[in-house]
Amino acid sequence: MSTSEQKLQRLKERIALLLNKAENTNFPAEAQTFQEHAERLMVRYGIGRAELDAQPTGPGKKKEPIIEEHFDMRGTYRLGQRDGLSSVGHAFRTVTLLQTNYSNFCRLYVIGHESDVSTVKNLFSSLVIQASLAMSHWWSEEGKHVAWDRTDSEKVIERREFQRSFYLQVAERISGLYREESQQGGSGTELVLVSRKEQVDDFVSSKYPSLRRSRNRAATGSLNAALAGRVAGSRADLGFGKDVESNGTAGEVAS
Repeated sequence: MSTSEQKLQRLKERIALLLNKAENTNFPAEAQTFQEHAERLMVRYGIGRAELDAQPTGPGKKKEPIIEEHFDMRGTYRLGQRDGLSSVGHAFRTVTLLQTNYSNFCRLYVIGHESDVSTVKNLFSSLVIQASLAMSHWWSEEGKHVAWDRTDSEKVIERREFQRSFYLQVAERISGLYREESQQGGSGTELVLVSRKEQVDDFVSSKYPSLRRSRNRAATGSLNAALAGRVAGSRADLGFGKDVESNGTAGEVAS
């Protein structure tokens, strides 16, 4: 095992230890501290994987493949999930998100190096559950009372806006983590991330030479719903699926 691989293994062990401490402490503030530290190390781990893959190829070393998988969203709130999760995926800097909209579901295509795609998809699955639970709690405690005079369709838009804003806040948190790690790592880290994304862009351009930009967007709700979703998103667990090297299958959610 090379020195770089040993460093990644130690990072993986530290992440697992911090997540275990976060889950087993009875003090919320302490759990948040452990969780935030783990999230920062998870981003560092992802960057480390990219840097390791960018090193000159030696005997027997295989470059990490670029793959494409999809994540489907069904149900009433799928448009908010589509918009929000797209932002979350783009926050990772090294993957490309494409979308297709059907009459009863939306599909996001996650394209990138294998470990990056796995990380993004695992996080998507976790966030959809967290957003749904947070929305239900907000609606029962506050939302339905504020929106008591709205029509049924307007109430749906309010709940959808909560979820969309939840994801947008998560995306900003991830972007901030990548920005901080890139600054600490210097220009070398930035060049690795840019190069990794360029490889993905070349793959996408080759496979989909006739892509068209999507202009559709779901109707937005009130400022109250947006702010509530942002607050909930600021508390979301960015455990990235807990397993930093898991290999999930294509996701599908309904809500």
